[in-house]
Amino acid sequence: MELFSRHRLLPATRAARGRLVAGLCVGLLVACGGGQSGGDAQGSGAGASMARDSDTPMTEAQALQAGAALNAKSLQDALSRAQTLPATSKVAPGDVAPISAYAQGEVSRKAVGRVSVFRFYNTGTGAHFYTTSVDEREQVYRTAPSMSPEGEAFYAASAASTGLSPVHRFFNTQTGVHFYTISEEERVSVQANLPQFNYEGVAYHASLVPAAGFKPLYRFFVRNQGVHFYTASEEESLSVQANMTATHQYEGVGYYVMDAACASPPCGSTGPNRPRVFIALHGNNQLADNASLDAQWTYVRQNAHGIWGNNANISDAQSASLIRKMTTRNLITEYPVPSGAAAWLPLSAFNNLQVLYPDLDQSLNPEAIAFYTSDISRWNGRTVAQAEAIYTNPAASATRRYGGVYTGWQPQNFDPANAKYIYNNPNALMAFRSSKGTFIECPLGACTSGKLGEAFRRAIRETHVRGRPFIWFASNSGSPGWLAAFQATYNAVATEGLWRSEDVIAIVNYGGVYPKVPEAVGGVAADTSTGLAYWALQQRAAATP
Repeated sequence: MELFSRHRLLPATRAARGRLVAGLCVGLLVACGGGQSGGDAQGSGAGASMARDSDTPMTEAQALQAGAALNAKSLQDALSRAQTLPATSKVAPGDVAPISAYAQGEVSRKAVGRVSVFRFYNTGTGAHFYTTSVDEREQVYRTAPSMSPEGEAFYAASAASTGLSPVHRFFNTQTGVHFYTISEEERVSVQANLPQFNYEGVAYHASLVPAAGFKPLYRFFVRNQGVHFYTASEEESLSVQANMTATHQYEGVGYYVMDAACASPPCGSTGPNRPRVFIALHGNNQLADNASLDAQWTYVRQNAHGIWGNNANISDAQSASLIRKMTTRNLITEYPVPSGAAAWLPLSAFNNLQVLYPDLDQSLNPEAIAFYTSDISRWNGRTVAQAEAIYTNPAASATRRYGGVYTGWQPQNFDPANAKYIYNNPNALMAFRSSKGTFIECPLGACTSGKLGEAFRRAIRETHVRGRPFIWFASNSGSPGWLAAFQATYNAVATEGLWRSEDVIAIVNYGGVYPKVPEAVGGVAADTSTGLAYWALQQRAAATP
């Protein structure tokens, strides 16, 4: 595997676009910013439209700007009602609850069908796209290469429940922009005054009243475009108010959305939010051959989660010896993507051990096979599909059938300012999005911060938003201070809350030149390759419930 070159990258374009989360889709899909239409859509119903002094139709800009007052009034009316309702009041789903239910977290706990609202950034238009639909999210991956996933923006309820109200979605057929409001009065007014706004139903449910477990969704009117943009980030809202008043008119809080994926964080599975640890075959010839070293990496041998099948410069006999010293039998095989237009997929991969050693043939668990190249021109649009057909063949024996096909890259492949950016090549993007996992090589502390760190974490987010595992290929060619650099990168990712329990760190000691043992001295991780594994395993153990 190649090491990427160190070079100065161009300044990021992200700051220039102000990190806006406007709901501009330019007609791409029918769910820009709020998710799929629900089945509980409400019709035009009764209600008063905006008062006018004459029958002269209001302009779109006038109607939208006037709607902000209706939305603010709806929030204030709801708060007043909540404050006057007795605490023992019986409340139907969708109605305002007593203020105590909001303050004490009852509304949050009773929310039905809590869902993530996913956000994409349109690299072509500078707009953002939102959806709660996993199916729609996958459609974007497959059909919209300009849409870069940015993860979960906030959380909402998919159904009506105590204290939560429907958020209505409209689609402006003239601009391709979606508009959202929780105000029934504003909904009726838009339907009465803006025929170009198609009502698409209920996007999700949120709160009219500030509550425990909720945060404001801030609303702005973009004057020069006649659209709204929304953000659940207070920092982003303050930045826009401070720096973009010429174009963005602050309209206050649109409504309140959930600030966590569950009512009582931490959320998600009961597993630890720290990655698994895999030991590479490459570079560990000495550990395979020298039994006298076994006692110096006992904890790692017994607790590592898998083997990284980079078998360069290590014999089959040494590979088998190393695997037998370890408790785990999980295997992720790495295979390079060669250059050239000819069919590149091998007919077999890494099954020599199974053929040569019956005990391994009966015990290995091929979790995945990972194909690597940072050269985006090498992907031909068919590669992952071919690999899936070959390596996940259900007719093959369990120990020779991989669970999935991963793709491997360098951090530069996720830097928009780099020529190797995967979005520059549709085939590379297809390979990334269709693979079942992603691994990125990043040696020492190169991805702790700066441009490479930003690209590294973008790769993690883009992998996780697809529900796939991320693998950090943590390598070194002998430079000193590996443990400290490794810890810095690991902790930087942990600080942002990006690690998932299914993620993997593969520790690769190129050429075996870095000290390999001991794993620890006095119970403290040593600055050795097994010391890195020891420390990472301790982090996962500490995070395990």
